[in-house]
Amino acid sequence: MTNKALEIKNLKVSIGNFSLNDVSFSIEKGTIMGFIGRNGSGKTTLIKSILNMIPQTSGNVLFDGISMYGNEEIVKAKIGVVFDSLIYPLNLKPTKIKNMISPFYKTFDSKRFEELMKRFELDKNKKLSAYSKGMQMKFGVVMALCHNPDLIILDEPTSGLDPIARADVMDLLLELMQNEQRSILFSTHITSDLEKIADYITMIDDGKIVFSKGKDEMLDMYALAHIDRDAMTDTIKSELIGIKETTFGYEGLCKKNLKLQNAEGIKIARPTIEDIMLYMGSKK
Repeated sequence: MTNKALEIKNLKVSIGNFSLNDVSFSIEKGTIMGFIGRNGSGKTTLIKSILNMIPQTSGNVLFDGISMYGNEEIVKAKIGVVFDSLIYPLNLKPTKIKNMISPFYKTFDSKRFEELMKRFELDKNKKLSAYSKGMQMKFGVVMALCHNPDLIILDEPTSGLDPIARADVMDLLLELMQNEQRSILFSTHITSDLEKIADYITMIDDGKIVFSKGKDEMLDMYALAHIDRDAMTDTIKSELIGIKETTFGYEGLCKKNLKLQNAEGIKIARPTIEDIMLYMGSKK
């Protein structure tokens, strides 16, 4: 028995001119992993690769210690997936889709389906084509959860939702985590959502993993430095992780242990996940 819900080992994938290069990280059971990176960094490619929707060149993907490759039917029964666009036919009604999908899952819970449709205020009597983008995304969440998956993989699930609907989805995800064996991989560009719910953060850039750390550990490791123009030196500049010029001087990310807090002309602030993503991604 393993404590890893998902383990990616030395995964390599090539699609045209883009490739994932020796990707490795893992998600512990009972945790939420935020997955970040700029557009085109490889987030969706990696998610499709670990689901065996895109063939890998080498490496392995383990779900609760079981390899996806050769055990796809067993493994996918334990996973719920929401992509950034709906995968179901828009000309069908929700109940019809439920009746089509439920036989493929021994653990499909029709009562749970009804509860979640009501919670998200989704009309079962309307075709999905009559749903807004946000309503379609919420229906995708409903279908991903009704077979009680052990691992939930979300690829930009809140991108089309208004703040109230996003908050409702976040609350639902936190409720799901009361089962300490359930885990979530949450890919999103709305990093403020991850500030609220993620336990760990993994960043990908240009097909490579930049870091995979505990969220609090990561936020405590870095500081955002605001540096007056006259206070900037070559030594300080060399220590910054990414740098941009501002109206009054410079701004950049630095390791917190640089202890610039008391230096004249420098102000230090706690970074957000978005700050870290932007500056780490700009360092080449």
